[in-house]
Amino acid sequence: MKNLILYLFLLTNCISYCQDRKIDLEQLESKVFSLINDYRVSLRVTQLEKDVILQKAAKDHAICIAKKQSLTHEQSDPNKKLPKDRVYFYKGNDFVLVGENLLFTGIKDKIYTETDLDALALKIFNLWKNSPNHLKIMSNKKFFYTGFGFHLDWTNKKIFVAQVFGTK
Repeated sequence: MKNLILYLFLLTNCISYCQDRKIDLEQLESKVFSLINDYRVSLRVTQLEKDVILQKAAKDHAICIAKKQSLTHEQSDPNKKLPKDRVYFYKGNDFVLVGENLLFTGIKDKIYTETDLDALALKIFNLWKNSPNHLKIMSNKKFFYTGFGFHLDWTNKKIFVAQVFGTK
């Protein structure tokens, strides 16, 4: 019986791990980050630098919006209610200006190749670029730092993405 429980536990973890390995989120993040910075350069705006605090806040919120299945900039936890609150929650007290872009889009239940990741990164970038409010934040010359959060929802075949911007 102990072996059966252990086997089921390992099988469940393996299935979860294998599902998350279908899309290499580090590669995807790198591709989206490059597309955004290339666009900023084309506008003669300073490239963004990655920041660990902003990344923690973005990952936190990507998980939150995936759980809610809704794009909202607010959380119910008063310590993380708004984007700036989340940055402060993760000890980013030196940030004086914070912005956030959110989205979700469909994903396919398959292993994503390099070409698939390029296409998904471009889709994410274009969803923000083609939205006036998101574009305004993405191209804002007052932002110098950023962090990304991704959450895969295989049940609903969606990827939720949060990008947090900041200025110190």
